[in-house]
Amino acid sequence: MYKAAIRTLLRRQIDQLNSGNHEPLRKMAAPNAELTFPGDNSWSRQFRTPQATRAPHSTHRGVAELEAFAQRFVDSRLRIDVEDILVNGPPWNTRICVRATDGATDETGAEIYNNRIVLFIESRWGKIQRWEDYLDTERVTAWDRKVGLDDRPPQVATG
Repeated sequence: MYKAAIRTLLRRQIDQLNSGNHEPLRKMAAPNAELTFPGDNSWSRQFRTPQATRAPHSTHRGVAELEAFAQRFVDSRLRIDVEDILVNGPPWNTRICVRATDGATDETGAEIYNNRIVLFIESRWGKIQRWEDYLDTERVTAWDRKVGLDDRPPQVATG
């Protein structure tokens, strides 16, 4: 029952994000939540320089940085189309895996970006602690070039 509820809740949050409303997803984030976005691109450099390491490297830390990432997602006309959601573990140590595609369109509705993605989320008592994106980073870099963001430096981290 718990796992089905988590799947339904996350689908609704992603539907809201696709509709331009990132607030419900933001409310699910713990105050010290972290996001890891792979590669060396404008998304991973949004707040700090990415590190090539085997250890998890958080590219976004805290609700303010996650909210900035989500707002950019909305502003970029991205959408996530969920294929499957797997949930495992008890409420105090829940792991969620989302297999999906994401894509963006321009003002005319023409597709300008698409990718296959896997999202791995660690949650405690319904609050997202950690979110890791897995996707083809070369497609992200190509999209950056297409929209003129390939030379964007990292912003100064606030915490």
